[in-house]
Formats: sequence, C-alpha cells, structure tokens
Amino acid sequence: MGDFGQMMFIPIVFIVLMFIAIITKKRGMEKIVFLESNDKLEDLNPRDFFYNILKMEKGSKIIYWTEIILLIVDTLYILIGGYFQYLEEMKFLKEFPDFPISPVSSVFLKFSIPIFMWFVLVFLLVFAYFMQKKENKRINEMLDNLDNHNLLTYAKEDFFKSDRIVDTGIIAQSDLKLGDEYLFCIYPAYIIPYSWISNIKVDEVFNRGGNYYSLTFTFNNFSNFIQIFFIKKSVAEKVRELILKNKHELYGRDDFKW
Repeated sequence: MGDFGQMMFIPIVFIVLMFIAIITKKRGMEKIVFLESNDKLEDLNPRDFFYNILKMEKGSKIIYWTEIILLIVDTLYILIGGYFQYLEEMKFLKEFPDFPISPVSSVFLKFSIPIFMWFVLVFLLVFAYFMQKKENKRINEMLDNLDNHNLLTYAKEDFFKSDRIVDTGIIAQSDLKLGDEYLFCIYPAYIIPYSWISNIKVDEVFNRGGNYYSLTFTFNNFSNFIQIFFIKKSVAEKVRELILKNKHELYGRDDFKW
C-alpha cells in the first residue's frame, strides 16, 4: 500500500461503512412506519409504545456501533501501521543519516489523515451521546404533553389504522405517516395532532448541494414551530393539502393561514 493508500484507507472505510449504516437505519425506520417490526410493541400502553419506536437510540444504534468499530479499526491501524512505518523509517535513516526529517515526524505525516479521523470519530461519539440525551428528553416532553391532553390513546389507534405513507426523499429523515387526525414522523420524532396546527406553509430551503423544501408548522398554543423536509415541492404541497382536507373534514372548518 502506497503513502496515498495509507492516508486514505480509513476515510474510505469510514464513508463506506457510514453509508451502509445510514441505509440500514433508513430501512429500520421504514419497518416501523410500515408496521413490519417483529416487536410486540402494539401490546404496550400508548406512551410506552411511542417512546419505544421514537427514542433516538432505536434507530441510531447501528450508527453508534459503526462509529465504535471504526474507532477501534482506526486505533489499531494507527498503532500497528505506525509501528511498521516507523521501522521502515529507521531503516531508511540508517541508509541516509543526513535526511532532515525525523522518523517520528515522517510517521505522523503519513498517518495524519487517520489520526485526524480518530479525533473526528471521538468527537462524533461524544456529540451523539449528548444529542441522544437531549433528543430523548424532548421526546419525553412531547409525549407528556400529548398524554396530559389525553391524546396518546387516539394517536396510537390512528398510527395502526393509517396506511398513507409519504416518502420525503431525505435519506436521513424517515417517511411520514399521515393518519386521519395525526401526522407521524419517526425521525426526527414528531407526533402532530392536526387540531393543534394554526398555520402550515411550504418553504424553499436553499443549499449548495441543491434546493429542498420544508413544511413549516406553527401551533395554536405554542410559540415553537416544526419543520419537516422534502426533496420535491410537489410532495410537500400534497402533504399540506391532505392535512388541510383531514382537518376540514374533522372540524368542519379550515382555519389555516395561507
């Protein structure tokens, strides 16, 4: 393996394994949305049911384990590969004692990218840990809020009887499940009662990699808002129309702001 191959081995492995992990996570979210999971979650009470399918580690476990495996591989690669590279540099130094670069500096230079990736992986693991804690806290607060309004039982019934699934086209986001009275998103975790929505609009989001679109929800009694993203504007508009139609049929009015 040449010097370039030594430097790029870990980044290539990182990209390949993370891509596989993200696709696996996406498939896991699809199983939940399409009720393909083998878990007997339907026997749980509504709050436990939703917490089990929405909690962050449910879908992110594959990502965490991939990062841990990559960190172990990267550590071994740096230690073992660096050791043998150091022996080669010492052999080279004996032949060319006046060479200005020390063996240690040469090893660090050739393994600079794997070493950088090691710090990146450590950062990602620490960041993921704190994000998981923060997201699970948010999910608990959301479920408590719905439970306090006696909505979770109806939400669970709506989740199981609904078969309207919408592909957002965003690989890091789950498909949407449109119930008669609720919108469900597995990741990021949202349960949105149509009755709480005061405004819903389609916004365009500009990005260097290409524009995408969002449904921006605002609510009657809450100051915060929620955004769900889509690749295609037509899909976002269709979801908005379906929610408008469902709310009008349920409550006999359409009080959304345009």
